[in-house]
Amino acid sequence: MFRPKLIALTLLAAGTASAPSTAAVWITQFATGLTTPVFATGSGNEIFVAQQNGAIVAINRSSRARRTFFTVPNIEVGGEKGLLGFAFDPSYSRNGRFYVDVTTRIGGQLVTQIRRYTDPAKATEASTLITQINQPYDNHNGGWISFGPDKKLYIAMGDGGSGNDPNNNAQNLGVDLGKLLRIDVSRDAFPADPTRNYTVPAGNPFGTEVFAYGLRNPFRDGFDTRTGDLYIGDVGQGAREEIDVIRAGTSGQNFGWRAVEGNIPTPGVGDPIPANAVAPLLTYDHRVGQSIIGGYVYRGGRIAELADKYVFADFVAGKLFAANTDGSGLTDISGALGGLRINPSSFGLDGNGNLYVVDYGGSIYGFREVAGAAARTASAAAVPEPAMWSLLIVGFGLVGGAARRTRRLPLSRGAA
Repeated sequence: MFRPKLIALTLLAAGTASAPSTAAVWITQFATGLTTPVFATGSGNEIFVAQQNGAIVAINRSSRARRTFFTVPNIEVGGEKGLLGFAFDPSYSRNGRFYVDVTTRIGGQLVTQIRRYTDPAKATEASTLITQINQPYDNHNGGWISFGPDKKLYIAMGDGGSGNDPNNNAQNLGVDLGKLLRIDVSRDAFPADPTRNYTVPAGNPFGTEVFAYGLRNPFRDGFDTRTGDLYIGDVGQGAREEIDVIRAGTSGQNFGWRAVEGNIPTPGVGDPIPANAVAPLLTYDHRVGQSIIGGYVYRGGRIAELADKYVFADFVAGKLFAANTDGSGLTDISGALGGLRINPSSFGLDGNGNLYVVDYGGSIYGFREVAGAAARTASAAAVPEPAMWSLLIVGFGLVGGAARRTRRLPLSRGAA
């Protein structure tokens, strides 16, 4: 059920989010000169950066030397379209397999495809289409994919686009839009269907690919490497941004969209709140930020101020946040930027649990701890105003309708 006690807690947390951080946390540039990077992850001694244009770049953590790891062919790029997600197979070191989430167009129909490719340095195997999902509009494509601790592939799908989810896809268990999907890519249970090369895990709550539902645009999400809990950053529309959580061992959650936006009834919709709707872990309104970017629980062990904290961001406001894993203690840690203006599009973890933030403007930054005078300087730094570059806002398309009208950007209402 929808839990009003938790709602009160998240409102209190959001109300404290504007306080400057006193954390002795700083960021340092790891790489620059990238083109619209949207995701980063680690393997071995390299950071792999997925760029929206389809190119995946590998950067050596020690020497910073870079190489083009792979360029995904046959994709449609623009707005919220392109290469949006990237994941290594749990057995990548042996089989060389990796997966991408991309948009392309087939006979005029925009589709999301999950594809499998193979690193030729490790194995030789033809590419495979894992699944394909029709998109009714060009926005709200989600894009995050990751293997969970159970070695199943999780896929975050937006509601299909437009404003107010006009087809109510997020509440329809018969479609994949507005859902978190969970599939097993180790074998094919649909040999007669070339667009379904996987099997449905026995533990899925509805006997289908659907693992959780009621989502709007879960663009960036992340598993807690210690507990297996999954944190979902669901981009809001015109009023609220939210973080949802699926605790390890649970499934079937309905996070309420389109009836609910964050912790309030969605303005202008009027649908009854579903009886089984689950409230977000935390939420904030558009005075704080306007496009949430989910991150990770920091388990790296090198930064005391972030230890066991969930770290996330806001793309439009250019802010960084940290909170306890129960949703309490929401803190603005943007002082770590030292006045730098960025548009965070994702976070990333390397093989040692070090945390990185991806700037859509073309850079990757690592987090580090500072002390003494440096810490005081960091905490005293003004929280930067967001970099309101029209290229970023139009190109990434994650801004809610109300925010767009306020900023008079050339975007249609509800196209976030």
